[in-house]
Amino acid sequence: MKKTLVAVAAMAAVTGAMADATIYGVIDQTYNTAKTTLSGSVISNKTGFGAYQMGQSLLGVKGSEDLGNGMKASYLYEFGLQTETTAAPTNRQSFVGLSGGFGSIRIGKQYSQAFNNSAAADPLGATGSPGALYLAAMTGYNGTEAPLRQDRGIQYDLPSFVPGLNVTLTKVLGNANSAPTNSSSTTETNNIKTGDGTGVAISYASGPFYAGYTTDTVTNTGINFGTNDDSIAQTSIAAAVPATSNTIVAASATNKNKINTTTLSYDLGMAKVSYNTGKMSVGSQYLSSNLFGVSIPMGAATLLASSSTGKVETTSTDYTLKGSQYGVNYAMSKRTTAYWHTGSLTASVVGSTVQKKVTGYGIGLMHAF
Repeated sequence: MKKTLVAVAAMAAVTGAMADATIYGVIDQTYNTAKTTLSGSVISNKTGFGAYQMGQSLLGVKGSEDLGNGMKASYLYEFGLQTETTAAPTNRQSFVGLSGGFGSIRIGKQYSQAFNNSAAADPLGATGSPGALYLAAMTGYNGTEAPLRQDRGIQYDLPSFVPGLNVTLTKVLGNANSAPTNSSSTTETNNIKTGDGTGVAISYASGPFYAGYTTDTVTNTGINFGTNDDSIAQTSIAAAVPATSNTIVAASATNKNKINTTTLSYDLGMAKVSYNTGKMSVGSQYLSSNLFGVSIPMGAATLLASSSTGKVETTSTDYTLKGSQYGVNYAMSKRTTAYWHTGSLTASVVGSTVQKKVTGYGIGLMHAF
């Protein structure tokens, strides 16, 4: 990562402060395959290049300014890049913040604490071949990026009074129209505050041990499997679900969408083991997942593996989910990694012979700067 210090002369003359900016990025290119079968018959078989095995290619800038009196201002803007095509960049994160003795606050689009906590258990890094089932609860409230990334979010980190203990509060505004349904109505629509959410995250890290718990609620949103696509962007959970729609639980005007995640990990030196459990529910309908992960360093190479199980219960159809991932990362330098990842994801309709399975692998090269 290359850091460029930018001195702002006028600011320094007035306040004596300095502002800095860090330009950073990732370029990741992968040869991928993805095969989908439905009850044993091949319905899709794709190969091509992608950029999701080690995290999407990206370009960002971040920095901070010393405001004096123990306070700092900070910012970050990060683009997602489709380096294998001519697609336009997308906004991954964009927020501004303040920190000091009161803790720290960030305002804007940013990763949710639920995702950060869950991804901490994933040895393959939350992208790559299919099989990490916790992503099923991270692929969208009715098609949005949340709760993976949250638009219009405010995250507040409380001051740390116990070494290693961190508490973060989150508030998300959905910007829904709260006007009456028509000019003569005195009753607001059921969609009032749609997408508004609150959350609490608690984590503790001490040496090789990490434990984290998050709980979030979102108003009037359903449960969604994300984009119904079995393309070589292989993190799609919907690709393995034998459903006609990727929205598996409709939004409710009476029950909030609730998501809870718990992660435990321990670095033994010769291996790091991890566990994550998560559940997203709307009333009695829910999607749950469990993941066990292990990473084993062997010199420049690191062996990676995870095993996942999950369950979906709705008023109409229930599913059982099963996933696995394997891979090896080879560090050619501190910034360049060659890798091979493979995985599979199976969804079975309870009480039926219908079963859909997605398998795939990727061979690629990633450079971070």
